Amino acid sequence: MHVVTGGAYHGKSSWVKNFYRLDDESAWISAYRHHPCPYTIDMISEVVILEGIEEWIRQTTVKDKSFDRNDGQRVINSWLAWELEDKNRQLIVIGTDISKGIVPMDREDRWWRDMVGWFFQDLVLHCERFDVVWYGIPMQLK
Repeated sequence: MHVVTGGAYHGKSSWVKNFYRLDDESAWISAYRHHPCPYTIDMISEVVILEGIEEWIRQTTVKDKSFDRNDGQRVINSWLAWELEDKNRQLIVIGTDISKGIVPMDREDRWWRDMVGWFFQDLVLHCERFDVVWYGIPMQLK
């Protein structure tokens, strides 16, 4: 699994397309395009890109107030299981870093921010590669 994060509109998607030389977006699942969160992956494609992790977490926590870190870990394990079924598979997970700035006053927004932070921690723990893209410039951290 390859995890990519960074600021909003900082070029994460463009960088992924260039890095992997992608010209076909058939396996590009995006919360920004209103695709539902794939709690499990059942695609035949060898490369799957999941984009908009923070938005899927917001949607999930709004619908299910009991969603917690353990639930997030189960989703990650499901994604990892898909990737591990075939050595040629590559999962790329893209999400916006929302941890910078002022802590939200609203309780639900704080919970969402915490869940996103935990989810990214757990993703990075399991990924083979981790990049942060700021202003279009990538920095590999793992």
